[in-house]
Amino acid sequence: MYDDVRLVVENFGSSADVGALLAAALPPPAHCPPYLLPHLAQAHWLRYRAQSGFDGLIDREFWASLAGADADPAVAAVTAAEEYRELTEARADFVACQDPESLVDFVNAYTALMDAVDDERMKAALTVDQCALLLMLDEYDGTNTYAEKVLNALGWVLDRTPRDDPQRARRLVDRARAQANAGRRRGQVLADYRAAAQLALRERPVWRDVVIEFAQYQSDLYSSGAAPIYLAGAFVTCRDLADALERDFGNTMTLSALAELEQEVSREIGPDVARFLRTCHRDPGALRAQHDKVTALLRRNIVPGVLVERRDQAWLLAIGLPLDHEDRPAALLDLYHRHLDLWELGGDTAAIGLAYDTVFEAMLTTSPDDARRAELLKALAHAAATISVQTGSPEDATVAVAAARALLEMPARDEEQRALWLSTLASALVEQFERGANPAAGREAVTVAEEAVALTAPDDENLPLRWSTLSVAAQAVAAAGDHDLFAKAVEAGAQAVATIPADDVRRIGMLYNYASAVQYQAVSTGVTDAEPFHEAEGAYRAALALLAPDHPDIPRIESTIADVLYHRYYQCGDLDALDDSLDLAVKAVRETPLDHHWWPLRAFALARSARALATFGGPRADELREQAITSYRAVATHPAATAQYRMLCERGQAEMLAEADPATVLDALERVIAAIPATVSRALPRTQRLRAVRQLDGLADQVVDAGLRSGEPDRALELLEQCRAVLFGDAWGIRRGWAKLVEIRPELAEKLSQVEKDLADADFYSDLTFTIEVEFRGRTSTRDWDPRPKAVERIRRLAQRRDSLIETARAVRGFENLLMPPDIEVLRERLTGHTAVIVSAAGTAFVVPGDYLEPVEAVPLRQLTESTARAQVRRLRAAIADVKNPECSFDRREQAQLDVHAVLEWLWDSAAGPILDRVGDQRLWWCPIGVVAGLPLHAAGRHRDRAGRTVFDRVVSSYTPSLTALADTVTMPTPSHVRPTALAVGVGGRAGVPLLTGARQEAEAVAALLPGSTVLLDADASADAIKEGLKSHAVAHFACHGRAVSSAEHPDLGGLMLNDGMFVPSLVRDLRTTQAQLAFLSACDTASPDPALLDEPLSLASAFHLAGFRGVIGTQWHTADSTETAVAVYAALTAHGTRPADTAQAAATLTETLRRVRDTHPAVPTRWAAHVHVGG
Repeated sequence: MYDDVRLVVENFGSSADVGALLAAALPPPAHCPPYLLPHLAQAHWLRYRAQSGFDGLIDREFWASLAGADADPAVAAVTAAEEYRELTEARADFVACQDPESLVDFVNAYTALMDAVDDERMKAALTVDQCALLLMLDEYDGTNTYAEKVLNALGWVLDRTPRDDPQRARRLVDRARAQANAGRRRGQVLADYRAAAQLALRERPVWRDVVIEFAQYQSDLYSSGAAPIYLAGAFVTCRDLADALERDFGNTMTLSALAELEQEVSREIGPDVARFLRTCHRDPGALRAQHDKVTALLRRNIVPGVLVERRDQAWLLAIGLPLDHEDRPAALLDLYHRHLDLWELGGDTAAIGLAYDTVFEAMLTTSPDDARRAELLKALAHAAATISVQTGSPEDATVAVAAARALLEMPARDEEQRALWLSTLASALVEQFERGANPAAGREAVTVAEEAVALTAPDDENLPLRWSTLSVAAQAVAAAGDHDLFAKAVEAGAQAVATIPADDVRRIGMLYNYASAVQYQAVSTGVTDAEPFHEAEGAYRAALALLAPDHPDIPRIESTIADVLYHRYYQCGDLDALDDSLDLAVKAVRETPLDHHWWPLRAFALARSARALATFGGPRADELREQAITSYRAVATHPAATAQYRMLCERGQAEMLAEADPATVLDALERVIAAIPATVSRALPRTQRLRAVRQLDGLADQVVDAGLRSGEPDRALELLEQCRAVLFGDAWGIRRGWAKLVEIRPELAEKLSQVEKDLADADFYSDLTFTIEVEFRGRTSTRDWDPRPKAVERIRRLAQRRDSLIETARAVRGFENLLMPPDIEVLRERLTGHTAVIVSAAGTAFVVPGDYLEPVEAVPLRQLTESTARAQVRRLRAAIADVKNPECSFDRREQAQLDVHAVLEWLWDSAAGPILDRVGDQRLWWCPIGVVAGLPLHAAGRHRDRAGRTVFDRVVSSYTPSLTALADTVTMPTPSHVRPTALAVGVGGRAGVPLLTGARQEAEAVAALLPGSTVLLDADASADAIKEGLKSHAVAHFACHGRAVSSAEHPDLGGLMLNDGMFVPSLVRDLRTTQAQLAFLSACDTASPDPALLDEPLSLASAFHLAGFRGVIGTQWHTADSTETAVAVYAALTAHGTRPADTAQAAATLTETLRRVRDTHPAVPTRWAAHVHVGG
C-alpha cells in the first residue's frame, strides 16, 4: 500500500517533518497516476536532500528520471554491479533476521561493493551507510570497537563532500554523533553540529530535526554539569530555529522550549544575558555594545579574573550572533585569541582545546573565500600543533600541517609574511614528526625553518623566534638519531638568545629552547663531561628568573632543571646534583595540578630521582623508596600518561617491589606486560615498534625470577608468552590463524593474508628514502623520493582494517582466542609429549614437562648470572670473529677454538648440565631468554673430556621461539598430500664475497637424494624463481652465503645472498603454504640472534618458521664445510635416497651428524657447534 504522494509533499511543506518524509511509502513511477508524477518527483528530491548515504542518491535518480534531468552514470554503475545485488540480498536477510551474524554479512557486503567501485562520490555515500551499520554492530556487542574507524571514515567522506552538496549537512550530523559516541572533545562535536545547523537553517522549509538535535546536545551538556555557556548555546539555537519557522510558516508555528530555555538562562546566568541573547540578532546596537565591552576588557591590566571575563564576554558575543552573520568569523577569531590567552598567560590547560575547537568551528562555518581565511588557517595550524603536544595525537599534528600548507598556498603580501607562514609550517612539522605521523616531517621542518630565517631581515623583531624554531626542529631530528644536527640545534638556539632583547618577554622561550638543545645533545650522545649540563642548567635558571612568581610555567622549568641534574648525576657521577634534582622535582610536582597533561612526566622525574637516591641507603632510604613507588604507581594509572610511560613506570615499580616485597612483584610485572600491546601496536611503523621492544630488555628475566620467588611458575610462563617474541608472536598468531581459517573461511583467510602482505609492504617503505637517477638523451638527473609519510599513513589504515578482520575472525567458532594471551593450562595440554626448557640469566630454568599433569619445575642455576652470561657471549663472539678473520695467525685461531670450547664447558657447568641432571627426556626444546639466547645451549658440554658430559650425547635438541609456537607446530596436522621433493638452491659466486666452490655440488647432491626436486643454480636462482619453487616442495635447501638480519638496519639488508640480489626475510614472510616441512639454510648466520634484541626472533630461520616450515635448520655463525653436514643429514633422512625424507627426524638426524663431525674434528668446535634446529 502506497502513501498519497501529494499529501507526503504537502505535509512536509507544512511541518518540515523529515522523519515522516523518509518513512513514507512512495509508489514506483509506473504505479503513480500521471497528474501525481510532479509530486512524486518532488518527494524524491526532498528525500535525496534529507539523507546522507547512497539511498539519497537513489532518490535523486528517481527525481531525475521524473523531472527530465540528467541521470548520474556513477549511480547506475553501482546499481548494475553484481556486488550491489548481493548487498540487496544481505540487506533483506538482516531486515528479516535482525541478528549480529546477518549484520556482519551486511557490513561485509558493503565492503565488497566499495572494493568494486572506483568513483569517490559513490564510495563516500556507501561509506556513510556502512558506518551506520558498524555503530549498530558496536551496539549489539556493547563495545566501541568500530568508533575510531567510523570517525576516520566519516572524516574522509566529509573531505570529499563539497560545501554546496545537499547531503553535507546530514553527513556533518553523522560525524557529530560519531564524535560524541567515541568520546571526543565536546568542542569537536559542537563544531560539526553547528556547521550542520547552519546549513539546515538555510533550507526551506528548515530542517528542524537537525537544529533541534543540536540544541538538545547543548542542553544535555549543561544538564551533565558543563558550563552554563552551553545552556546559552541551546537557547540561541532554539531562537534561530524559531526565526526560521516564522520565516517558513508565518506565525502559525511556536517553539515551546524557547520560553523555558530563556527562563533557565535568566535564572542560571542572568536576566541581562537572557535578554541580550533573545534579541541581539535583531538589534545591531546591542551587538555593537557587546563588541565594545569585549574591546574595553582588552585594555584592562591582566589581574586575576580578567582573562576569564575577557573569554566569557567574547564567548557571549560569538554565541549570540546568528550562524550566517557577517561578523561571526571575526567574533570566533577573537574568542580563539581569548582562549589562547587563558592557555598561555593563565595556565588553563583546558583552554587550548577550546581554542582549537573554536577555530575548527570557524573553518567549518566560514566560506573558503572569506577575507579572514589566512588568519583562520594560521590559527588552526597553531592550535592543532599545540594541542597535539597535550594529547599526543598524530591526527591533530596532521591537521596542523595541512592548515599550514594551505596557508602557504595563499599569496603573501611580502617576505616577512611568508617567513611567518613558513615558521608556522615548521612548527607544525616538528609536532607531526614527534607524534610519529610522518618520518619525513623532521628534515622538512629544518629546511623550512632555515628558509624562514633566510627571509627574515636582521633587524626584524621576529628573527629570534625564527632562530628558535630552527633550533627546535633540528633538535627533534637529532634526538631521533641524526646526532649531526645537534650542532645546528645548539647554534640556532644560541643565535635566538643572542638576538632577543633582554626585556622581551619572549626571551624566556628562547632561553628554554637553547637549554633544551644543549641538554638533549649531552644526554643523547652520552657525554660524561659535566660542562654542557651546567650550561643547560644556567640557561634554564635564567629563563626561570624572568618569570613572574605565580607564572604557570614555573613548574615546567623546575622539572626540566631536575631532569638536567639527574642526568648530570647519571652520566657524570655528581651525587650532589641528584639531591638537588629530587628537591626541584618534588616542588614541580607539588605546583602542577594533578589533571595537567605534563603531570605524569614531572612525577616520573620525581620517581626516578627518588629511586636513585634510595639505592645509596641512609636514614631516608625507606622513605625515598616509598616515594618512588608511589610516584611510579600514580603515573602508571594517570589518564594523560602515554603507553610508553605507563609501561616504564610499572616496570620501575616492579623492580623496586622486587627489592622490598617479592610477594607482590609478579602482580606489578603483570601490569607492565598489560601495557606492552599499546606500545607495539601494529598501527605503528616498524622502527617505532622495534624501539618499544628494546625497552623490554631484561623484562623476561625479571618475570622468571619473580615466578621463582613467588612460587608461581605457571603464572610466570603465561606472562613470558606475552613479554618476549612480541612482534614474532603477533605475526605468528596471524600466520597460524590463516592456516586454520583457510580450511573453513577461505575468503576471510585471504583478506587477512592480503592485509598482512600490504602491511609488510608498507613497513618496507616506512624507514627508507631513495635517490632516483634518470638518464635521457645523454643527460642524467636525480631526484629524491621519500615514501615514508604515505607508508606510515598506510600502515595506520591497514592496521584498522586488520583489527576489523581479526574481530570478524574471532566471531568464527574456534577462533575466539585469535591473538589473545594464552591460557597456560590449555597451552601445556597442547604440549603433551614435548618437554621445553626456559633458561634465564636470572639464575633459573623452568622445565615444562611433556606430561601436563606434572608441575613445572624450577631448576636453580647458581653460577649463571647476567654479567657472567654477557662475558661468555663476548668471549664467544670474539673467538668466532678471530676464526673467520683471514689475517689472524695460526696461534690466534687455535686459541679461538680453545675459547669456544671454554664457553661450551662453562655453559655446561652453569646451565645445561644442572638442567639435564633433572630432565629424563632424550628430546627437548630450548627456549633461552635474554642474554642466554646468544649462547649455543644445544652444543654445551665438556667435549674434550670425551666422557659424554655434553648436550649432544644426552638429548636431541631443538629451539623454539615460544611455547605457543611450539604447541602450534607440534599440533599442526601433517598434510596428506605433500610432494616429497626439494627446492635445492646453490649460489657459489657473487661479487664482493668469497667463492663458495661447494655450493653447486651441495645443491645437486641434495636433489639427487630427493628425486623430482628442482635445482636452481647461480644466475637461475632468482628471488622470483625461489618464491615460486617454495610453493610446490616440502623441503627447501639453500647453499649460499648469508648475512645476519639486524634490527639496527633495514631487515631486508640481511638474508641469503643470490647471484644478483638477496632472498630477504620479507620475501619469506610473504609465503602462504601449508605444505612446507623442512628448510635447511646452509649459509652463515641464518639463525643467529640479534645482539640488540635477543628476545625477539628476527633471523632468517625464524622467518622460514613463521612462513609455515615446521622445522628449520640454520647456523648461529660462520661455518666451514657445511656441505659435509648437509649431505649427511639428507642421506640419513632419506636412507641414502631410497625413501622420502623423514623430516620429522630432522633434529635427531642433525644431532647425530654433528656428533660425528665433532668426533672427527674435536679441536674445531666452530665446525660442529653452529648448526641448530628450530621448530618441531
